[in-house]
Amino acid sequence: MKNFSVEQFLKELEVLVNIDSGLGANEGTNEVGMLLSRQLTERGWLLERHTVSDKCGDCFVLKNREAEHYDVLMIGHIDTVFPAGEALRRPFTRDEKRAYGVGVLDMKQGCLGMVWSLNALPTEVLEKLNIVVIFNPDEEIGSLYSRELSDSYARISDYALVYEAASDCVTRCIQRKGMIRYAVDFIGKAGHAGYAFENGGINAVNEMAYWICELAKYHCEETGTTVNAGVARGGQAANIIPDHAELVLDVRYEKISEMEKILAALDELAEHAKAKGVGLQEKFRRATPPMEPSEKTYALCELAKAITEDMGYTFKLKKRGGLSDANHLSACGCATLDALGPTGDFDHSEDEYLELSTIQPNLEFTCRLLTKLAEKK
Repeated sequence: MKNFSVEQFLKELEVLVNIDSGLGANEGTNEVGMLLSRQLTERGWLLERHTVSDKCGDCFVLKNREAEHYDVLMIGHIDTVFPAGEALRRPFTRDEKRAYGVGVLDMKQGCLGMVWSLNALPTEVLEKLNIVVIFNPDEEIGSLYSRELSDSYARISDYALVYEAASDCVTRCIQRKGMIRYAVDFIGKAGHAGYAFENGGINAVNEMAYWICELAKYHCEETGTTVNAGVARGGQAANIIPDHAELVLDVRYEKISEMEKILAALDELAEHAKAKGVGLQEKFRRATPPMEPSEKTYALCELAKAITEDMGYTFKLKKRGGLSDANHLSACGCATLDALGPTGDFDHSEDEYLELSTIQPNLEFTCRLLTKLAEKK
């Protein structure tokens, strides 16, 4: 068993946490990426820095060597959900059991943990494995700009390891719900409500209500599909036929077949609106596949289970309703294991914390897992 200096880990984590790296804080995001990358480049790793959009920081890709195929892809995101100035207002703090701060759990600890685990690996393990590491700058907005790049590596990798926080000390994740986020405006024709049959008015709110009722039919506990009309508004006054309505949907699902059903339903509803004379202005449609375990993923789980039990812990899996990069990476065909970072809770809030006692076992787990993957070669 390797003993990691948790105190040194926390000192380095404090520096990262106290740098703003939320959406729009490109300079801070790049600073975090460079601080993490430098620990690997100083040991000979190759660095590629990709500008994926001016709306976020750069995507940092590191490799222990150039290769046409990679054994392992490791990924973590360096952005947070918090606005500029939050790190200054709420800097890193700690007590005997927990650390607190902006992104301390989600997920600067995971990114730093990746680096520490790799630097602790014996030379012979690194010689056997082709490894690519990605620090993603836009995961908190769905990896809008970096996804294509990270997926290109997932398609040529055997394994993808994702460093979101574990649910408890060593509880991993191989299943996440996918999500459709959809926003649309309905355009009708205004008129006096008292003359609805005579003035050619077209009620945009009625069409929106029809959509909500039809889509609610897919909301099903048995399939695990949820349909939430998170925003539904329109109209000006009770005696005016509303000529505008707005709908924003959040749909979650466990199976890709459910995703396909909802997308088909949206297309059918668009035809219904057209037949009713209602115009549509689609503002946003993005579908992220669910993380569905493959046979290769189950085989990876068996290896992870053996390592966990050898360390003296009980291996557990937990489904998650939220998304991560694991969703789209697993859809590329590589065996994917998520929730490999240390544990905490209340991410995306001011109460976010990291459990200090989980740092050592999670660093050790990654070292053991990579060593076992090298031995399998």
